[in-house]
Amino acid sequence: MKRVLTRVVCSAFLALLLVYTLPATSIATEPITTITTGGINGVYYSAGGAVAKMFNKKRHEFGGWMANQASKGSLENIDVVLSGDVDFGISQANFLYFASNGIEYFDGQQKNNLRAVLGLYVEDLTIIAAMDAEINIAKDLKGKRVNIGVFGSSDEETSVVVLEKLGIDPAADLELFNYPTYEASERLQADDIDAYFYTVGHPNLSVMEATEGDRKVRIIPFDQTFISGLAASRPYLSATTVDTQYYDKLEDKGAIPTVGIKSILFTRADVDEETVYRVVKQVMDNLKLFRMQHPAFAKLNRMEMSEDVIVPLHSGAARYFRETGLIQ
Repeated sequence: MKRVLTRVVCSAFLALLLVYTLPATSIATEPITTITTGGINGVYYSAGGAVAKMFNKKRHEFGGWMANQASKGSLENIDVVLSGDVDFGISQANFLYFASNGIEYFDGQQKNNLRAVLGLYVEDLTIIAAMDAEINIAKDLKGKRVNIGVFGSSDEETSVVVLEKLGIDPAADLELFNYPTYEASERLQADDIDAYFYTVGHPNLSVMEATEGDRKVRIIPFDQTFISGLAASRPYLSATTVDTQYYDKLEDKGAIPTVGIKSILFTRADVDEETVYRVVKQVMDNLKLFRMQHPAFAKLNRMEMSEDVIVPLHSGAARYFRETGLIQ
């Protein structure tokens, strides 16, 4: 556990260096472009830091720099970007779908001003379960103590969809918990829960922490028929696999079949076209370096970064993709 916590502290420290190693005079006088992401130990924060790093390589030429800031995640990011308080945000595709269609958390309040910038990595729906709970397949969750994330979170929303497709009533068939996902690994090791849902890019420190305790854990697979049906039922879901190579102490290692949700860098329609163009160009022209910033980015494919982004591309992003022949 201590080794994992040390990595968390180191990651946070290195992320802070992105901002605090910039000259004080630059911070005081140069225009700042902002990007809001997620918690400092999550992949969103790493993604925002990587985007900022690519942008800041040319900050002198651009006459300004980009700052990455932590947040509570997709919902907060959509709110602050649309309010104009922040320029860019990262969101799971499902929340952009809900917002642009005025459904779920945005019931009756359709957000037509959202624009996609880049499609990033896919976050995998991951069910982490204790071996002693005897959960071998997803339907074995019935009757167990299961954490699905805090009310209103993407984890909760996706978990409920999955459970209902499995024929499991979350309220009636489970002993249900709504702990924050950052607590879930400790709760699992403390024998407070038997399993938890987490939609996340891998490797993830919380999942790694879950594998480090005395209680042995596995990641639960879905069968391909279920995956195909689930992906067909939601435009923001796709078939994917969890790469377990990063988790040395995980039981039943291998490629675990599941569904995933793309994470998307987004903005507002009225954000300056040149700024958006520069962000996209800096990431795409330095994609090899960008991939090196976190293992979750290793499989990013140029051809897919303008695809399946749920909301319309911003004109600055579309301009870059047209220039490079990635879209017509």
